[in-house]
Amino acid sequence: MSNEPFRLLFPAGYAPAEGSALPDTEFIHTLQLDQMIGIRRESYRGIADLRLEQFFSCEPAVLAYRAELILEIADSEALQGLVRDALPLIRDAYEMCKVLKQGDGSLESGLASTRYIEQYLELVELFRSRLAPLDLASAGLRRLKAEIQARCESEDYRALRAHLQELDMQIGQVKSISLGVNLDGSLHVTEAGLLGLHTQPFRQGSILDKLLGRHKDPMVCLSGFANVSKAGRDEERQALNGAVCRALDTVFARTIRSWEPVINQFFHDETRFFIALMDDLRFLAAAVPFICQLRQAGCPVCRPVIRPVQDRALRLHNVYNPMLALKNLHDPIVCNDFCLDENGRFYLVTGPNHGGKSIFCYAVGMAQALFQLGLPVPAEEAEMSPVTGIYTHFPTSDEDNYGKGRLESECARISAILPRLHDTDLLLMDESFSSTSLLEGGYIAAEVLAAISEIGCGGLYVTHIHELSQRLDELSVGPGKLDNLVAQMQNVGDGTRSYRILRTKPDGLSYARDIARKYGLSREEILERRQKAQGKP
Repeated sequence: MSNEPFRLLFPAGYAPAEGSALPDTEFIHTLQLDQMIGIRRESYRGIADLRLEQFFSCEPAVLAYRAELILEIADSEALQGLVRDALPLIRDAYEMCKVLKQGDGSLESGLASTRYIEQYLELVELFRSRLAPLDLASAGLRRLKAEIQARCESEDYRALRAHLQELDMQIGQVKSISLGVNLDGSLHVTEAGLLGLHTQPFRQGSILDKLLGRHKDPMVCLSGFANVSKAGRDEERQALNGAVCRALDTVFARTIRSWEPVINQFFHDETRFFIALMDDLRFLAAAVPFICQLRQAGCPVCRPVIRPVQDRALRLHNVYNPMLALKNLHDPIVCNDFCLDENGRFYLVTGPNHGGKSIFCYAVGMAQALFQLGLPVPAEEAEMSPVTGIYTHFPTSDEDNYGKGRLESECARISAILPRLHDTDLLLMDESFSSTSLLEGGYIAAEVLAAISEIGCGGLYVTHIHELSQRLDELSVGPGKLDNLVAQMQNVGDGTRSYRILRTKPDGLSYARDIARKYGLSREEILERRQKAQGKP
């Protein structure tokens, strides 16, 4: 067994980042990742809540290793069943570790440690029996199988089983005891002591049976049984239990005192493996069902070709918004292509209202974020580099507007993002600076776009400030080339949107009139509907 802490989702030599590998994690909420991959909250039971932040990685080696593992689990019902069945046992092991630290060497705590050890052995055997018959392909699962096998073959593990067997012979075989009880003149118990241990339970009898000589078996009682839990006062029950425990403690004291330190030391050393494994399994228990759900709905997912960070590659073929696809299962999936290259590092996305621009922006961001969790991406094909940061500048209702208007809040947020940007980052903007006039919004946006071009980061800016699209050559002042993407109309006449996003020159129209027409917002229709609503002819 390796002395290196074992993490199922990180290959040997790679440790999880402190906090998050990405400097800003607001995108988890804005891109709805916390809804897609809903990790169960467990703080109520004393287990720290798991956060998606800790699973992002910028390392191609980590992402390739993890993608292979996750897809193997998604392809195997047996492995998914192992994840589900192992988690409750691992949670018990975690809680068991805390309980054992409170052991006092008494019979009660010693017997509890025995039960906990049985649970631990059950956990190890679960992994061994489930993994042993599988021909595993991924490096991560092969490592796990080897680690479990090494534990089963270790001297500590064999000694543990031997200790448990010894205790079982000494304690587990005891089914009943004989107590000697001294009484005072009022028949109150004054003293009690242990007379004998028995491997068989006592059986119910009666005084009459004994007097008539019907039963000579010493395991048959003189009277019928009384249920101790239901009869007598609490203090009487406590006195009886105390007498029994003191008697047994006298017999097993030496065994218990030698047993508990062994258990405590073993758990101090071994539970770290399972505690680390618990976090990874909790992530898998949330992420794999999401991937399976997309597959079952007929939505394509793919394992991207991974490129180095420095390549700044992002090519998506038929990418789609997975949340929208799962929400509208009966509607056809709208897919689009997206590519960052030397002619376009940052795109201005314009086109008709309700034309799918924002949905497309979300889809690109979701694909990048899922990729950096090591998950398959919602596309038919993908070639991607990890980014060193994902930043979003989306409309939000919960931002701090105290003492500021919406525009000022937007400016404050983008001002905090821009100094942190690198050419290996991804920036997504949706309707930024739309809360003011087109003239003023266009002025701010032009300055921001020029700065983005100078920085050279990749990304998208969804906007209705069409004048910007005509100035992209002028604003491409740096290594990051600016280019246009346009949401397409399927039929201009009836206002039908295609929800296709193409790399082309925009026509400068938002096609808002057909939406207004759909809702009867011409002057004539407004007045006509008003008359009808008021019952006027």
